[in-house]
Amino acid sequence: MTDASLAEPRSPALNILLGPAIFFLTLALPIFGPMEARIGFGILFWMVFWWVTVAVDIKITCLVPLIVVAFYPYMPIQKVMQAYVHKHAFLIIGASMVTAAWAHWGFAQRLALTFQSKISNSVQSQAVAWFLFCAILSFVMGNTPVGAVFAPIAAAALAYAGYKTFEDRYNSPAASNVLIAIAWGASIGGMATPLGGGQAVVTLGLFEKYIGQEIFFLEWTARMLPISLIITAAIALYIYFFMKPETETFAGGDKNFYKKELKKMGPMSYEEKVIGIGFLIILALAVTRPLYVDLIKGPYFKWLHFSPLFFIFASALFIIPSKASKGEYLLSGKIMAQHFPIAIIFIWPAAVALGRILNKTGASKVFAGWLEPLIGAGDVAAISAIALGSNVLSNMTSDTASAGGMIPLVIASFNEWGGLKYGAVPFIWIAGAALSWSYAVASATGAQGIVAGFGANLKRMFVFGLGAAAISIVVTALYFILTVGVLELDFYKLPPV
Repeated sequence: MTDASLAEPRSPALNILLGPAIFFLTLALPIFGPMEARIGFGILFWMVFWWVTVAVDIKITCLVPLIVVAFYPYMPIQKVMQAYVHKHAFLIIGASMVTAAWAHWGFAQRLALTFQSKISNSVQSQAVAWFLFCAILSFVMGNTPVGAVFAPIAAAALAYAGYKTFEDRYNSPAASNVLIAIAWGASIGGMATPLGGGQAVVTLGLFEKYIGQEIFFLEWTARMLPISLIITAAIALYIYFFMKPETETFAGGDKNFYKKELKKMGPMSYEEKVIGIGFLIILALAVTRPLYVDLIKGPYFKWLHFSPLFFIFASALFIIPSKASKGEYLLSGKIMAQHFPIAIIFIWPAAVALGRILNKTGASKVFAGWLEPLIGAGDVAAISAIALGSNVLSNMTSDTASAGGMIPLVIASFNEWGGLKYGAVPFIWIAGAALSWSYAVASATGAQGIVAGFGANLKRMFVFGLGAAAISIVVTALYFILTVGVLELDFYKLPPV
């Protein structure tokens, strides 16, 4: 695929009209279920079309659910407004505030130069490096925290290469590749361990309820890590060889150039140390939370969750004075105006809202029901259908919501599969794996909504995301056809013992 195929549309007025036209066409098609579900699908198609064509300002597209509810109350207006609010709002806003301070005091530049001095200035090498780094972290952290932490660092690195604004990054395939790679990496490891995010927690809980026994950390990881590593390798190769940017190298120079620039910065300043060490402490608390979570139960310890901690730390920066600039604080309104990624305030909540609306209107259930004809059509068909259905659903709506809808469907549909006592067990593993391969739409994961707020090109994310999803579906289906259908491994067919 060439970059010419991803060029901006020449008829913006037509694309503006096509958005609502697609919505009304969806309402007229019974295949999309009852009217409420059709509205959910219609909002999805409208928003995705406007996002990928950039028919209007991206922030305007984020208001489509509110535009629709103003004409037709498919949900109570207060419920639609609530859909834009998420428990991770503290995390997203707080992390963005902290990284605004990073940018002002040079800490972001230091991190960017450190990263660039270790990796070739090849665009594809850096994209793959970011992808692999975030993929490994996502084994033990949710996609939203990974995206919130590392998207701003990548943005700083890109600024050093000349992509200083949202528009610069949005219009550059090279810069977008890096941001998209971070989102994909943050998502791809979500099922590798039970700590990988909300979809893993939901799947684990429903799985344990079904088999009537606890699934331990190593039992889960032993089954999910192999397919996660295979998919990670496949998508890394896809990014490197197929997502061709407009330039092979970032401006600035080779690794030695970045090493020299890093040396010029000298030792870390007081300001850098405060905002950097504070951030690392909170990040360490987030990663190690499973080790101490049972010790901090109760209302008085709610603030120790990593989401409010990021916001608390960011707020504290407003009252910590600078030593380098008299009368200035580590964070201020002026610094926020210069460095805060305002687009994220619109795009990330809208992505969250879209996922919830699809769930509340019943659109997700309608989609899941389309898979029923393939149930009982044979092992290969059933495995392929679950891999495809789980992945497509997780690309439409949030992976956590997809897990909540897909896993019960799998349990109900395959309970007697193969005449086994625990007939649905292999298909829960299959669905669980495929739920994490979310690449195409900003609403699929928190990380994708975050990188969109920093300038990832949504059309590029969608087009190449479809290719990445296709690869992941095929690889997942083949892996489980081999292990479950051909080799008939009890490792996946029966509950862990």
